Amino acid sequence: MIGVLPWIALCIASVSPAADQACEVVPVPCVYEGLPFQINVRDAETRKPLAKVHALAEWRRYGKGGRLDGPLMVQDAVSGADGILKFSPWGPIDGPSSGLGLGDDPVVTLFLAKYKALIIVNGPRPGMNERQRVRGFYPDGATYFLEPFRGDPAEWILELRKVWLGQATSRSDEMTLAFREPYLRRLRRVSNERHSLPTQSSEGFFWHVDRELTLLEDGHR
Repeated sequence: MIGVLPWIALCIASVSPAADQACEVVPVPCVYEGLPFQINVRDAETRKPLAKVHALAEWRRYGKGGRLDGPLMVQDAVSGADGILKFSPWGPIDGPSSGLGLGDDPVVTLFLAKYKALIIVNGPRPGMNERQRVRGFYPDGATYFLEPFRGDPAEWILELRKVWLGQATSRSDEMTLAFREPYLRRLRRVSNERHSLPTQSSEGFFWHVDRELTLLEDGHR
C-alpha cells in the first residue's frame, strides 16, 4: 500500500503539463502570488494625469458552492501628479483549492471625488485557469480615463455605492479585518463625501458607511 506522502509525491510527479499546481490533482491548498503592475489614470476630457485617485485591487476567491467570495489579497494605491498607480508583488501564499475568479484577480476600483467611479476587471488571458499560481494584471501599464461627474446628489450616491466596499463584497467580517488598512482608506474617502451632500438624501447610505467604519476602526460593528 502506498503511504500518503509518497502517494502525493507520485501524483505531483505525474501532473500533466497543462496543470501548474499540485492542488489541481490532489486535495492540498493552492499557492498563489501576484506580479507587480501599474495603471495610468487621466481626465477623460482634458487627457491630463489625475492625482489623488484611490485604487483598490482585490484578488477574489471562490467560496462555498462555487460562488465568488471575499478576497485572498487586497492592495491599494494613490496616484501622484503623474497619474500613476503602482502595485507591489505579493506571495507566495496559500489559498483555496477552488481557485480565484478570472477577471477578479484582481478587480480594481478607482475613486476620486467629483469623478465617476470606475471598475476595471482583469483582462483575458488565453489558457488561464482559476487555479493558476501566478497572477498578473493585463494589460499592465494601461491608461484609464475618469469622467467628471455632473449629476445630482442621488446620482452621486449611486457612484459611491459602486466602490465604497470594493467588489469582493460577499465576505465575512474576518476577511474585511484581515485587510483593514486598504478598506479603511477607501471608506474614509467615501465618508468625506457626506459633507457635499444634503443630509436628507444621504443619511441612509452613510448610516451603512458609519457601521462599516466602526468595524474597521474598532474591530466590531
